[in-house]
Amino acid sequence: MSGFVKGVCEDLCPANEAKLRIREKLLHFFELKNGQKNVPGKLVKCFSRSAADKKIPSPRDMRTEGCLQRCTEYLLREIILDRRKPFNIVYDFIFDRLRSVRQEIIMQDYSAKQTIKLLEPMIMFLSYSRYKLCEEAIDNFDPKICDQHLQECLKRTLVCYDEVPVTDMNLLEIRRRTFVEALYQIFNLGSIEAMKRCLTLDKDIKSDPLYALVFKMCLSYLQGNYYRVLNGLQSLPHILCAIGSLKLPDLRRNLYHLFSHAYSSKQLMVPIDFVLRISAHASKYELFEDCKYYNIQISNDKQYLHFQKTDFKQDLAVLKSRHEQFVDVKIKNVYLPEVLLLKKF
Repeated sequence: MSGFVKGVCEDLCPANEAKLRIREKLLHFFELKNGQKNVPGKLVKCFSRSAADKKIPSPRDMRTEGCLQRCTEYLLREIILDRRKPFNIVYDFIFDRLRSVRQEIIMQDYSAKQTIKLLEPMIMFLSYSRYKLCEEAIDNFDPKICDQHLQECLKRTLVCYDEVPVTDMNLLEIRRRTFVEALYQIFNLGSIEAMKRCLTLDKDIKSDPLYALVFKMCLSYLQGNYYRVLNGLQSLPHILCAIGSLKLPDLRRNLYHLFSHAYSSKQLMVPIDFVLRISAHASKYELFEDCKYYNIQISNDKQYLHFQKTDFKQDLAVLKSRHEQFVDVKIKNVYLPEVLLLKKF
């Protein structure tokens, strides 16, 4: 620990910061007692950017590992379920407080095992939020920032995994790792760099049925077999399914583009029910919206699609991600805190 500060604070918010923010009335809504104005409730240390002239924090201003764990669980058990404010407000608060936890992980130079334990729930939170807020206006939620932090957390966790042999992990830790490794592949669908990692993994990870399915999906994507990817995506569990669904607009565009060449004909018509089943749309209305955007002709009786490679607008930007019915059903049927804290798979 030479050169690093070891925290001794057991409070979610160190006393010095708590006094300052109470005095200056800088408390967030979720830190107010029952939402009452200027009445402090449970405070959580907020993120503070590093600066060249900033003093090194003292041990009493840094939280212990156990405290950081309690802080993460408090945010992902209680605040995540708070319905008094829209979810984008909940997200902003949790995002900032977990960023402070990440900052202390670095400042205290935690070991690989310590870091893994704290980062895994953050990965789950960012993944869930990325899907939950995908339809929000940019003023309320910036998907690029969320993607950036999710990628950073994933890569940092993978580096830590490489430092801890699978033989030193218990069964639960291996299952958690397998889930995160699979999430990394789905989040980076189409990335050769991500696929290369599959070759380096221990057989205990690669032989897991969930990871094997994800690997086949990623391989199918690189081979241009979008049907297999779309089919596999719908069979993934909750958060994996949610983060994977963000790739659907791109997958569907690729599928339409493929059909515009394969079925390009003045006479040939493709049944809408066939395309609807393959593209994983919840309704014909959703499919028709895509068709109008990419200039795919719909028959007068709305039973067939007419693909023409010369008409397909392949230069248009990919449509924005949206909530998918099959994902919402899976998320609705789980107790969110248990999933985010990787207590249930």
